[in-house]
Amino acid sequence: MEAIAVIAVIVVLCLVIGVKPIFLVFAGASLIIAGFAFSMLFLCFFFVRLLFAKKHKAVFSRIDKSPTSKFKNAYYIIDGTEYPNIFPAESFLLSRLYRKDKGYTVFLSRNKKFVFDRFACITCTVGTVIGIACAVGAVCIFTS
Repeated sequence: MEAIAVIAVIVVLCLVIGVKPIFLVFAGASLIIAGFAFSMLFLCFFFVRLLFAKKHKAVFSRIDKSPTSKFKNAYYIIDGTEYPNIFPAESFLLSRLYRKDKGYTVFLSRNKKFVFDRFACITCTVGTVIGIACAVGAVCIFTS
């Protein structure tokens, strides 16, 4: 909510000092493109990390606040060692999505600091495919 207020104040100040509205539209479009490019690179980076991860059988341990962020992460136990998931835990239907009595297949990162569970794998794969498809589509549209 604060971000919307800040953007509104910036737009009003720009209009008051005489910036043309077309420049504000261009700046907004540039911010959207930059955000899209950042998220696409972010997902591609983690997709490459996923490709080099090793497949392991794991048991779901718990959902707890991550020591490195403000979000809650799922934790999995592999051979007696607990590893956090790379992405935050899903916030809905926790009892259905994460079951303690069930074994899971996860991918352990090369540096053995985190795992990719099924939700992280889906996020990385689908995000990378959609990001690449959108980038190719944008290049095709703007070059024709």
